[in-house]
Amino acid sequence: MKGEDVNKGQGPVLLVGHLLFLGLAVLSLLHWKARVVHVDSAYQIFKWVQKSGVEVEAYRFAAIFPQLMVKVLKLLGLPLESLLQFASLGHVLVPYVIFILIAHTLRRPWIAAATALAAVLCTRLTFYGIVLEANYLLCYPFLLAALLDRTDAQDKPWRRLLALFVALFLVVTVHPVGVLIALFVLAYFFLHRPADRRTHIILLVTTMAWGLFGRLLFPPSGYEAGLYHATTQGAPTLLQGADQPALGFLIGHTWEYTTHYIPLWTLLIVLCVSLFRSRRTNTLLLVLVAVVGYVVLNVVTYHSGEAAMMMEKNFLPLATLVALPLLHHMAYWAKKPRTIIWLGLLVVVFLQFRGISFASRPATQRLALLENVVHLVKQAHAQKAAVRAGELDEAGLYILWALPYETLLLSALDGPDECLTAVIVPAEGMEALPLGLKFPAMSDDWPASKLDKRYFNLPDGPYVLISDLYRPQHP
Repeated sequence: MKGEDVNKGQGPVLLVGHLLFLGLAVLSLLHWKARVVHVDSAYQIFKWVQKSGVEVEAYRFAAIFPQLMVKVLKLLGLPLESLLQFASLGHVLVPYVIFILIAHTLRRPWIAAATALAAVLCTRLTFYGIVLEANYLLCYPFLLAALLDRTDAQDKPWRRLLALFVALFLVVTVHPVGVLIALFVLAYFFLHRPADRRTHIILLVTTMAWGLFGRLLFPPSGYEAGLYHATTQGAPTLLQGADQPALGFLIGHTWEYTTHYIPLWTLLIVLCVSLFRSRRTNTLLLVLVAVVGYVVLNVVTYHSGEAAMMMEKNFLPLATLVALPLLHHMAYWAKKPRTIIWLGLLVVVFLQFRGISFASRPATQRLALLENVVHLVKQAHAQKAAVRAGELDEAGLYILWALPYETLLLSALDGPDECLTAVIVPAEGMEALPLGLKFPAMSDDWPASKLDKRYFNLPDGPYVLISDLYRPQHP
């Protein structure tokens, strides 16, 4: 196929992408409350609303765009419910805007289609964990790929190089794994476009330098440092084979618990067979090393296990490692087999979108439990309540560190004067309940008077210990 014909006649392909992102936007608004009032999301989004400056978590600068949207809407005076709805929608709009840029500005429809495919290929529970920065590794690398693939003779070299560095910055600063994904994208186009290797080498060297020295400039968080330590300690656990938690998660969600990863493995096989038949052995080797190496890295790092949503988050970038080379390579197939494969891809997109929709159940169940806690605290006539951790565990509500933020956001939706917050205490209680807001990620003596009264209004004073939350409370 001639190079100039590769990107022609792709209207239906792009239409599918637009419809997919429209469907994801509808889901994000339908389940906005469950997506926003959820552990890390509740903590971060509370800070977006409460604080005036821009909050950058663990130096992940490229993850701030939904936050900026909330900040602008806050300046316009929108109510809290609208801010939270747009916070949920913003995490769909970012990849959709990148899809539009790739498809209609950079005119790389196959890479745009790969962006749409990656958005759902490995995503299920993580759709409801909206502040997980690994989600951005399903869109930023495709912008970098589209710029690498675009060879417009009218572009000035310095402008193209500047655009490439901006795209590379987005990838490597949004998540630590972004360095590995950027190296894969650059290596892929190093093999695919030999005439432009000088640019590729500059970018490869820059990326490797960032990977080696970036954490000296921006030290890792305690959580991230713990993962690095776990990686160094986890190599001997490879001998456990399928008993590894991460590998068990992949296997279990391929055929035992769900069939979530079957489309991923199917498309990987199609890609490998196609590359082998096309005699692109270097690219085939790159893909296999990248996929296997990434799986092994996660098996080693998470040898002690992790929560289901976080485990799924760890494997999200596999979608990029498969979708980008598959659809970019498909652009050079003959028309008839390419059409057949596209029908298969449409089935994959539909099934994965359906899986995302059904995965709302755990998130909505947790939301119902949180709403019940808010209701019970109100019945106890408390605005700052301390409750027993064991009671909430027995009720099915786990991961409780973010409970103060979750309950505060939920109650504030009824108006700032309806605000309340709940913290957990161990079974034996505590000797002295704090006067200030006991927000785990902030200072324990942070006064309630610092809250933005437009959205949150809590009294200064001690917490009220509710000794038995699930028994009838009296004034």
